[in-house]
Order: sequence, then C-alpha cells, then structure tokens
Amino acid sequence: MSDATELTILVLEDQGLVRAGMRELIRIAQPAAHIEEAASYDDAIALLGTKRFDLAFLDFTLKSEKTGLDVLKYLREQNLETRAIMLSARADRPLVLECIQAGACGYIPKDMDHEGIFQRALDTVFQGGIFVPVTAMARDGMHTPPVTPLPSVPAAELGVTGRCAEVLYYLCQGLPNKTIASKMQVEEGTIRKDYVPKLFRIFQVTRRTELLVEVSRRGVIIPPLPH
Repeated sequence: MSDATELTILVLEDQGLVRAGMRELIRIAQPAAHIEEAASYDDAIALLGTKRFDLAFLDFTLKSEKTGLDVLKYLREQNLETRAIMLSARADRPLVLECIQAGACGYIPKDMDHEGIFQRALDTVFQGGIFVPVTAMARDGMHTPPVTPLPSVPAAELGVTGRCAEVLYYLCQGLPNKTIASKMQVEEGTIRKDYVPKLFRIFQVTRRTELLVEVSRRGVIIPPLPH
C-alpha cells in the first residue's frame, strides 16, 4: 500500500449521512488521505476512470440494480490495483465468502457502533491486513477468535518469504493468477502450480477464499512490496 500521505480512497455509499460518518472515521485513521465519494455505481465507475485509488470501500447494497459487488467485479475485470473492502449490514458467511471470491480483500459490517468494530476494521486494513467478520471465520476444528485480531503476526514467521510473500501480497489484493504472473514476469502455471499450493499448505486451506479468511483469523501482517 502507498504511504499514508499518498493514500487515495474511494467511498461508495448511497446514504449521505452514513457516507459522511465513514469519511470522518477514515480521516481519524488516515488524516492525510485524499477521499473521493460516490453515491451510485455510475458515480464510482466514473471516478475509477479518472484516477488511481489505493483503497475502495464499497457498499454492497445500492438503490439500483447495480451493487457494490458489481463495482468490485469491474475493478477485477479491469485489473485495477485497488484494494476493495466491502461494506454491508449483513455479515453472513455465504455473502462474505462470495465477496472474497470475487476479489475483495476485506469485508466490514456497517454496524459502526458495535464495540468499535468499524474503527477496528479500518485499523486492520490500513495496517495492510485482511478484515473478515468472525461470522465468516468458522472452520471445522479451528478456534474462532471472539473478535478479528489486529495484524500482529509477520508472514515471515509462518515461512512466507521471498517470491512467495509477493504472491501472498497480490492474492490479498484480490488479483487473479494471470495478473499476478504478469506482474512477477513468470508463467501463470508457476503461480498456479507452485506458489499458490505452497501458500495453501502453509495456511492449511484448499481455496483462495479460505486463505484470506485464515490470514484474517490469524492476524497476519502482509508485507508490502518494495518500491
């Protein structure tokens, strides 16, 4: 992620009061960030065509046929390197996993007053971590924390180093294998057959969605790429 002084953030939310509240919470966490606001799918797409955004907070439910998920799909179809965090009043596991599968790198329930969860989620995202609500963390035989932990475990401590750490960074950006391979200047098969399976083994998962949930559950710090 860019330095805090360079962060450009898009907030998509169709309710003006909620959007204003989100803006102020973001400013508390990142006072120097530049924030652009959108109230609709069309507004968001128009803004995405004018500049590069480091982060996009996307309301899942909009007052139109298009949703925040459609904006997320647009980001991934265009291979834009914008970290997308979904916002919703719902936090059920199927919906959270659907958004992660589509390329979101976080999912924040919109109940901002509940135990400071929104501010905690912002702290996690701005530290380069993945925020997933505990309702989506249940795995057979695995302990589910009472709250999503703030990032505190360096990926290197788990054996994720070098090029493997680079792949993890891109996966947590929501980028597909083909795009990751292009950025790393390797064959797509190298990503699919070598690096991704290695990460799955380290985190004891079998799918990308499970990988991001596990990164969130463990509070793993995703190492930024060198400039």
